[in-house]
Amino acid sequence: HWAKDAIEYVTDKALFNGTTATTFSPNEGMTRGMFVTVLGRMAGADISSYNTQSQFADVDSKMYYNAYVNWAAANKIVSGVDASHFNPNALITREQAAVIMDNYLTATGTKVEETGSAAAFADSASIRAYAKDAVTRMQKAGLLSGKSGNRFDPQGTATRAQVAVIMQKLCEKTGK
Repeated sequence: HWAKDAIEYVTDKALFNGTTATTFSPNEGMTRGMFVTVLGRMAGADISSYNTQSQFADVDSKMYYNAYVNWAAANKIVSGVDASHFNPNALITREQAAVIMDNYLTATGTKVEETGSAAAFADSASIRAYAKDAVTRMQKAGLLSGKSGNRFDPQGTATRAQVAVIMQKLCEKTGK
């Protein structure tokens, strides 16, 4: 797979689990719950005090991501899709991933040098207003890139392989 090295990197660091004991599923979409779990693991978050009922009605307290969602919400890394829903099983979009990553960097005080210049994506008008600045910062930091045809594909799903590559870059840039 094109992301084999990144997949091995993030699984060796225990940031990701497979979708089964023997399968990574690199081309499957990443869910919002999975994404927040990976960031919590990367942060080394002590989630023991967050394993409580979530503020979000759709986050089951028995699910693996519950404490990570609670941690991320408490640290202003995520907010819900509305006041009472997080939508943890929804596939994360590329623009949502950019916003959550940007919030993570701010909340954890993690600095990532912006070494690139902002790209003028062919579909930049499709990036929603709430995500424009985060997409630009993550792109300038070298964490996110476009797709073929000079598109960012903001509402497109971020796959597990794509997120593995992003997280490897983030770890390498921050020394985590």
